[in-house]
Amino acid sequence: MKKKLWMFSFIFLCSIVFFSAGVLAAPKVTLFFNNKAYKTDVKIINGKPYVPLADVVSLFGGKMTYEKKSNAYKVTSKDYKPAGASAVQSFNVNVTGSSGPMRIKIHKVTLHPSYKYDPYMPAIRAIVLDVTVENTSSSKVSWYPVQGTFALNTGEQIEDAIIYSDNVDGDFLGRAVKKGKIVLKVKSDLNAVRSMQYYIHGAVSDSFETIGEDVLLTIKWK
Repeated sequence: MKKKLWMFSFIFLCSIVFFSAGVLAAPKVTLFFNNKAYKTDVKIINGKPYVPLADVVSLFGGKMTYEKKSNAYKVTSKDYKPAGASAVQSFNVNVTGSSGPMRIKIHKVTLHPSYKYDPYMPAIRAIVLDVTVENTSSSKVSWYPVQGTFALNTGEQIEDAIIYSDNVDGDFLGRAVKKGKIVLKVKSDLNAVRSMQYYIHGAVSDSFETIGEDVLLTIKWK
């Protein structure tokens, strides 16, 4: 029995040595990706090339994470979208409002799951309104539609649009027109957002007198 055990151990040890020697003795292999050499450790085992998983994932712009709890590596491609994830959706609308000589027209509503309002800042889940704001008088008027209040049909209320929006409010000289985007950072599921109430305080004159009524608009797109 001891003799058999010794022989088995000897054979197992020899196989490890020969396998390791085969791997070590194999010539260095270079991997080319899109006709460019890529620095990675290519090993030939049983005639087949093997490359570290992390390197393969990075070649295709993907992402790899390790989950300790399940002892699993998870790989996602750069264009992967989880089931149920929202896609960008745009809806043409025609909603107008006025406060004294000021006019606002909302042309389009876009639901964007990862809107980049600044290339150096993280993307946000957003509702984007394409608007035109106009002073129809020859006088200087101040109006602040970006600082309005937005109440979504989901129950969420938003009052900080000024952080992400274009400069389409403030002082308007005579006949001035401003076009741009009002961007709302939202927490709601975009698939559930179908409409909003939009409240804007009245326009004021150069002497800070109120010259227009408050505006309440209803915007529906689904």
